[in-house]
Amino acid sequence: MINKGFTLIEIIIAVMLTGLLTTLALAPVAVTVRRTIETQEQYSDLSALSRTVNFITRDIFAAMRLSSNVLMIVDHKAIGGNDDDVLMVMTTSPVVQNMPSGTVVYKLEEGGMLHGDVLPGLYRWIFPGQLPNTIKYDNLSGETGQLVLPGIDEFSVEVPEGSHEDDRRKEYSGALPQGIYIKLGRNTKQNNMNMTEKKGDFNELETYIALP
Repeated sequence: MINKGFTLIEIIIAVMLTGLLTTLALAPVAVTVRRTIETQEQYSDLSALSRTVNFITRDIFAAMRLSSNVLMIVDHKAIGGNDDDVLMVMTTSPVVQNMPSGTVVYKLEEGGMLHGDVLPGLYRWIFPGQLPNTIKYDNLSGETGQLVLPGIDEFSVEVPEGSHEDDRRKEYSGALPQGIYIKLGRNTKQNNMNMTEKKGDFNELETYIALP
């Protein structure tokens, strides 16, 4: 009786079939893991936006309401059409940082070659003892400000102006309004290269802050 062994071709075919079956078996697992990572990263990104809105809210709630010029909003547009507003509020919150009460300014910084080591994102400046309408916001530089959240592409601030939700003012100066809309946006395709890139992938968070 002659013992017949496997030929090289049979071995190669067996290895290929084994590899194919393993790939098919692991494919759903890989997709699940990838989706889990994407969800976790997106949640983390939205959480960062939420924390930033809460940080701004604390400044607004500490506003010096007796001042005739408590809050000022300047409507700007960045390159590409994104909102690039400026928010200025007269507040007591700098006291927490052992500084006198004054105006806190929030504004986007684009960074780039002309701005040294300034990272693009949302920045915060403090001007002790000054009113919002005295601040020269166009001259502000990220080098003198506090980076609140990097990678922000859109910063929108509006106040309600009517009974309908869409009735809003983008330019405002005066006493503290009944509420304020704040919107933050981040282009994850450009700023978070660890995420799976998608066309038009943009994390955005809008919050309405009702003021007492």
